[in-house]
Amino acid sequence: MSETVQTEKEGLSRSKSLWNREFVFLFAVVFLAYANISVFFQFYEYLRTLPIDPRWYGLLISLFSAVSLAVRPVVSPFFHAGNARRYLYAGAGMLVVTLVLYSAAGELWSLFLVRALHGLAFVLLGTALMSVIVDYIPKERSAQLFGFLAILTLIPNTLIPPLLPFLTRRLGGLPGVLLLFAGITLVIFPLILGVPRARTGTESSLSQGRLKGREVLDDVLDPNILVTLVAMLLLYSGHALVFFFLDGYGRSVGIRDTGFFLTLSTLGEIGVRLAAGPLFDRVSKARLAGWSLIGITLGYGALGFVSDRTLFFSLGVILGLGWGTAMPVMNGLMFDLSLPKFRAFNINLGLQMFQGGFFLGPIIGGPVVIHWGFPVLFQICAAFGFLCAGLLFHLERKMHPAVA
Repeated sequence: MSETVQTEKEGLSRSKSLWNREFVFLFAVVFLAYANISVFFQFYEYLRTLPIDPRWYGLLISLFSAVSLAVRPVVSPFFHAGNARRYLYAGAGMLVVTLVLYSAAGELWSLFLVRALHGLAFVLLGTALMSVIVDYIPKERSAQLFGFLAILTLIPNTLIPPLLPFLTRRLGGLPGVLLLFAGITLVIFPLILGVPRARTGTESSLSQGRLKGREVLDDVLDPNILVTLVAMLLLYSGHALVFFFLDGYGRSVGIRDTGFFLTLSTLGEIGVRLAAGPLFDRVSKARLAGWSLIGITLGYGALGFVSDRTLFFSLGVILGLGWGTAMPVMNGLMFDLSLPKFRAFNINLGLQMFQGGFFLGPIIGGPVVIHWGFPVLFQICAAFGFLCAGLLFHLERKMHPAVA
């Protein structure tokens, strides 16, 4: 009996650590998955070498994300701890195959098909992977865990693009590089095999079952879940507007090396998650995210009126600190608000809000810049941030009425 109790205690202690074997292997899979996105940094330039009308370039580039937007909400209810590995293997296998197929896709419709299959493969891999990860997240470390995951999605963007010129020269172009990454992606299979099966007799066992249509509807219409999803959409839409239109604004005020702004903001995101990650779960997540959004809102508001280089790049650091706090904390908040059965589904809905923001932001931003200019665009970003903060403070008052 004492040995059983000791084993349970060790298992509980292990489950609260973010550096056990399960998480190290899963973190490695996340890194490999997002490395497969970073390797397409030169995809636009590669398209220019093909016999394809430039009018199709935008569609071919965005098709990957469009598939994710369309498919993720459809497949998410079917994924749970009991079957996620099956789809994880399928997604990884499809990913390897599509990376190989790029070598054979040299004209519009063949490349269109490969891009669509690539997007589908990534949706299956990403959705199933999150369903597996959620099963291991300790509730008292949820925001910190999502901070680590966010860092892992950023690291490939800092490591791989600088290597691509060398790799493309040595491997005969982008198709050769993709063949290399197809081989590297195979490492996902032994990594997943090294992660033990879902535990029984814990909360995880409650998540092993397909969600019914009525359950999905009730979950999405839960006021707390709905408010959090809308807040996420506002946050990511504002972030997307800055990402896509910052370079144009910088050039309009005589600042050409605007990429350094994104470098500083990325460093700020990574730094705050590493330094303050353990604190994300020790305070009210809704309140912390709300105050972070206030800071982000002020940064947006100032951005459209700054032409001084020092102030401009300082805002990159400030916004990076705000994004680096708000994004993982809001994911942690979604995790905490969700019943065990709905956690994987709701976290995947949060990822859908990211895709939605990067879809909605450019649609709004293009006409705004044409008719009213960049300062109005960044005021819209500020309005998004202000509304998001208001929703989070409203949620805080509902969750802790006596405190608020």
